[in-house]
Amino acid sequence: MADYSTAQELPTSGIFKGIVSGNARVKSGSNLEVKGIINGDLFIETGSKVLVSGIVDGRVVNDGGDVELTGIIGG
Repeated sequence: MADYSTAQELPTSGIFKGIVSGNARVKSGSNLEVKGIINGDLFIETGSKVLVSGIVDGRVVNDGGDVELTGIIGG
């Protein structure tokens, strides 16, 4: 299991269009589109549904969520 302890928690629903300076986390049970920029890793918890159409400068770490990647992934 990934260590989410220092990652910024993203909203649980809707569209995220902001910028995160560091790692980010999508909490279990979320339904979110990430259109913004994550300047670190994106951690996705079990039971969440995520569409990444923005930019993740690090890795996308899927810990059991439903993930679709259409954006730019750097790690």
